Amino acid sequence: MADRQAVQQNLNGLLSKLDDPDADLRYMSLNDLLSILNSSSSAYLVHDQYSSSRLADGLLKALDDQHGDVQNQALKCLGPLVNRLPSESLGAILEKLSNLTSSQTIDTSVPNTALRVIVTALPRPQAGQPPSQDASAAYSAVSKVLVPRLTRSTPSQSGRRGSVVKGMLEKDSSKGFSSDAIDVLIQVVVCFGPLLKEAELNALQKSVMSIIDNDTAGTVVTKRALAAISTIVPHFSEAQFSNFVDDLVSRLNSQRTSIVHRRHLIATVGSIARSTPTKFGPHLPTLAPYVFGALGITSFSGICGFSLYFIKYISVIIRTNRHHFKMHLIWFAFAASFVACSTGRNIISLGPGREGSRAILELHGNITSTSLLRRDAQNRCGPTFGKCSGTHCCSTAGYCGVTKSHCQSPDCQIDYGHCDAHTTPGGPPTDQIPRTKVGKVPYGPHAIRSCVAPGKVALTFDDGPNKYTQDLLDLLDKYGAKVTFFITGNNNAKGPIDTPGMPWASLIERMYRSGHQIASHTWSHQDLSKITPRQRRVQMLWNEVALRNILGGFPTYMRPPYSSCTRESGCMDDMGVLGYHVILYDIDTEDYRHDSPNDIQGSKDIFDKNLARAKATEKSWLVIAHDVHEQTVHNLTEHMMKTIASGGFKLVTVGDCLNDPPENWYRIDDSVDKSIIRKTGLTTSNAVSRDGRCGQSITCTGSKFGPCCGKNNRCGNTLKHCGTGCQPNAGVCPRSGGASEKPHDGKLSTISVE
Repeated sequence: MADRQAVQQNLNGLLSKLDDPDADLRYMSLNDLLSILNSSSSAYLVHDQYSSSRLADGLLKALDDQHGDVQNQALKCLGPLVNRLPSESLGAILEKLSNLTSSQTIDTSVPNTALRVIVTALPRPQAGQPPSQDASAAYSAVSKVLVPRLTRSTPSQSGRRGSVVKGMLEKDSSKGFSSDAIDVLIQVVVCFGPLLKEAELNALQKSVMSIIDNDTAGTVVTKRALAAISTIVPHFSEAQFSNFVDDLVSRLNSQRTSIVHRRHLIATVGSIARSTPTKFGPHLPTLAPYVFGALGITSFSGICGFSLYFIKYISVIIRTNRHHFKMHLIWFAFAASFVACSTGRNIISLGPGREGSRAILELHGNITSTSLLRRDAQNRCGPTFGKCSGTHCCSTAGYCGVTKSHCQSPDCQIDYGHCDAHTTPGGPPTDQIPRTKVGKVPYGPHAIRSCVAPGKVALTFDDGPNKYTQDLLDLLDKYGAKVTFFITGNNNAKGPIDTPGMPWASLIERMYRSGHQIASHTWSHQDLSKITPRQRRVQMLWNEVALRNILGGFPTYMRPPYSSCTRESGCMDDMGVLGYHVILYDIDTEDYRHDSPNDIQGSKDIFDKNLARAKATEKSWLVIAHDVHEQTVHNLTEHMMKTIASGGFKLVTVGDCLNDPPENWYRIDDSVDKSIIRKTGLTTSNAVSRDGRCGQSITCTGSKFGPCCGKNNRCGNTLKHCGTGCQPNAGVCPRSGGASEKPHDGKLSTISVE
């Protein structure tokens, strides 16, 4: 009893600190609370409804905290808490969270994430075994509270007569459908599918199909709905499955079904074919004519993709259901449809006069021209034709010219003409700076593909800074997150990162001051395995000079462009000589393939699938993404941070995930006066100026107005701002002059690009 009282007093004290104005104290209180919930000393809560309910209310309040780390820590506490709750309290917390999902005033992804965390943590039935008492009790709470909220509007608890709360899967007039709510449904079915009653499965299926039937749902939401259907139908009885197929046939056969709706229905057929081929097999002869009938529609180019999606799973179905149909006829039908789609696509994509055209493909993580170029023997360049004359650039397609498409790196061929990659950063060279190797993290020729500390996820962003980087930094500040930026010095026509008057230097300073790790991604994003050792040296040393000009030092960590740095080419040995840790990854988000609102879900799925492969106590992850892509910054990153938190992982820098202290991340150049690395701490509490004003708690560092805060409390990059009266506590103040001064004219005399 005495031990229980001591634990209860400790819990009461921690709960009271959740209202403290200091975010760090709130975070540490939740961290201590998590330790208690994970220990056996809190087992008494299952018999103490008052204490457990009070604890649940405290965590729900913390979920609405404005500090991202506090929110994440509260989410971590929910998992162990729900297994300490009496059944009455479990139902209450599910009720409160599900009601919050319809709020118009908060970010509803938070309560949806909390619901997923809770459902995942609950005891669940095990295959081949009768459900345990705990699993049955958990299902009872989910069935009573969560399933109704997912499938329909429910009476409001506000006390107003006739007032209802909108169902979680119903369309909101201002927000549309919620993909987060669909993910909750998926988790419910994954965990409790074997216990769900026939009526519940039917209701869940109808709710999901109402989204698939809606032409305005959007690609991301529709994809999640398709995933939900493929999760539900394996739990159908034979009669339920037959009724579902009949309903699909009716919709496919309807003349009122729009082309968009028909696409969704064909994708639905593909989803259920994949998820339950044994049940689907007998119905294939019934569904196939309607799917193939879609190929006769005039605008069939879009339909083909979904028909082929359906075709992908036929081999599995045929192997599983040989006795239901004649294989040669089925294969003939599918082959014919495949040829029809392929031929149709080629006819559609090749217009008059395009037979001789050639498209420039998009390179991994970098922006390139997609215009079509005529085949023309004149003005050619490259291995067959030689160099361009004068200052002309050789494009990736082998044409000479002076446009951005010809000259921007990394597409411009550096051996066959002028490229913007040949622009040399000002300042003394760095090649004489000692390359002392310290710490336990291996340097080249060893490559690092994963973290060493379990429970950590290192998000990394390549190719920036770029026009979206400031938004990314704002987002990371919102969540209090620390990541690693692999900086490219001069790519995608942005100009050298240390160019006065450009925003790149200020953004890089902000990265450092905010506690992010800065690493090298070469000067102009060349494939290090395909260039000469001398050119490799240029790629690294020029980027060092530019970063030194900004920070007073340069990184010891690098990532090779395209992850290409082979031992055979000598690249790995060269990186070792230069004193670099070569960082690769074990999760590739492939965000460069999915940079559109309709496609970014593909990157989310890649990330989620990998993260779900192991528990936080067993694994850590090193993730690659690119801050040059809009959807990565404005969509994918926040999703990844929320998934990391809900999975119990901690978001860290690469150095942190390798247990390497920050003092090992950079080399200082003592020959220069300016050294942000030496003279500033790793973090700043100052907010970045959003309107050009600065002073007190507002800094110009990282703002779009310029890095210096003048005596008139305005941000800028002229002598008026950076000279006399410049405020060092609210921005950058050079010792003499300002950003309007000309850059140093020194050249890297010991190396050249040739």
